[in-house]
Amino acid sequence: MKMREQATDRHGRPLLPGMKVRVVGTDGQPEGTIVRLVGDYDVVTVLIDQKGKAERMYQSSEVEALS
Repeated sequence: MKMREQATDRHGRPLLPGMKVRVVGTDGQPEGTIVRLVGDYDVVTVLIDQKGKAERMYQSSEVEALS
């Protein structure tokens, strides 16, 4: 079985589904919740709750975990 590296944010903190994150690669730096991780492409799907709900994909380097 192939071992995968754990997805991390731009500061090296681990990313997990359900975690609150801030998207720093876009204007306004929206906040949302991670829905899924696509490890093969180093991408996370984030549910953004601004003006309705939108699920968007971002590179893991574009998100920052919130404490």
